Amino acid sequence: MTENVDYLNYLVRTYDGVTKLITQTKQRHATLSGEVVDDPENDDILKGDRHSEGLDTVKGRMSRDIEKELSANWDIWRLWLKMVPGIGPAIAGGLVMKYYFKFVPVCQKCGGDLEKVKEDGKENGGLEKTKGMMKCLSCGKSAKNDGVLQYRKQRREFATISKWWAFMGRHTVDGVMPKRKKGIVANWSTPGRTLGYQIGEQINRQGPDSPYKRFLLERKAKHQKNHPEWSKGHVHNAAKNEAIKLFLSHFWVVAHEIEGLPVSEPYAGAIMGHTNIVEPFFWTKEKAA
Repeated sequence: MTENVDYLNYLVRTYDGVTKLITQTKQRHATLSGEVVDDPENDDILKGDRHSEGLDTVKGRMSRDIEKELSANWDIWRLWLKMVPGIGPAIAGGLVMKYYFKFVPVCQKCGGDLEKVKEDGKENGGLEKTKGMMKCLSCGKSAKNDGVLQYRKQRREFATISKWWAFMGRHTVDGVMPKRKKGIVANWSTPGRTLGYQIGEQINRQGPDSPYKRFLLERKAKHQKNHPEWSKGHVHNAAKNEAIKLFLSHFWVVAHEIEGLPVSEPYAGAIMGHTNIVEPFFWTKEKAA
């Protein structure tokens, strides 16, 4: 399993890197003169030519590689996620890595954990002039994050759905989702929040027959009725965030049932504001047997 986790992590992170590179390449392409290149859809770097693959082709191939890895080693993909409209291999791979594992950088000298430090070396997440500097908690040796760090894998445990939400940046502070602040270590994952945003966009693209899209539309109608003072954007974002949280709660439930772990039931009533439990769509407990 260790080798499988390492390989899936490699695929997911490289896929994200290629996606980012494609976005940056398209932005650079937009600055070019029309006399230099044609439409970006004909760009050799993005689309390839008869001699080599383009970045879009590489991205598609990596998505298929992630799907093969998930199909070979992860029940949550085989039994549930691949049936959920809009949740493709890339999103599923990111969810698996975020939910199950943490990669902790370790000191190459003593094997102790590394943490980010400020210029004065005090424990703090604010990276100022020494951006990328990390320090060993055991021996005090510094390490630069621009080198090749070693990591140890650590299994994550989310005892409740609310803790899973909080890690994914979907919790609220004073009624709103928190933002990162300079000099303060955040206790939630920025990539996790981005992943949630991607899930929300995929849910929103589905037709009204999709249960998650239907839930989004129901919440949207409720907010429009109860909060006529809200803007259309506010109503839409609030409903989409609730759909994301519902999906994440379902992920937690399915993951627990697959592993035979106890499942708490606050995710519909006490947390989502529903009178009835909203069971995971496309899932039955018998699948976990």
